[in-house]
Amino acid sequence: MSYLLIVISALGFWGLHKLNSVLFEFLTYNDHISLIYLPAFLRLINVLILGPLNGSIATLLGGIFLLPFQFNLNLVEIADVFCSTSGPLIALGVFKLSFNREIKLTSSHDLLILSLIYSFANAMLHHLTWCLLDPNELTVPVQFFEMIFGDFAGAVVGALIMKWAVKLPFIQKRLDL
Repeated sequence: MSYLLIVISALGFWGLHKLNSVLFEFLTYNDHISLIYLPAFLRLINVLILGPLNGSIATLLGGIFLLPFQFNLNLVEIADVFCSTSGPLIALGVFKLSFNREIKLTSSHDLLILSLIYSFANAMLHHLTWCLLDPNELTVPVQFFEMIFGDFAGAVVGALIMKWAVKLPFIQKRLDL
């Protein structure tokens, strides 16, 4: 069953990435940065719901599913998949170390803090990777902050959608079972 959830989540990541590029094309800075990036939320949910290992595998597979659609597939694109997979794990670890407890999925406060930690960690990982592998990816200094903003905005929008969705009657009925 966990393999099926991993594949479904990976395909969901791929689909949400594609949907995000259509919905927020006008907010896309470049191939790597959108000012609202909804898959950021799915990366976090993957590790929170499926667990660190299975959630990371789902995110990794989702990123691998995206690779054939890259215009310029290279080492940077492959490294980006690993950065995207590592960001949620770092955020989870920093949260647990900072608060000495697990994240409460029902707590907006916890999700907000985790989203902020994740957004910073993800941007840091990507930018360090670009510095090492292809400094041409670093076009303007502000892009670091744009990536943080886009991941944070996507994670918060995703969390709000999730909180709204779990209140729908047909979902409530399922959750009560």
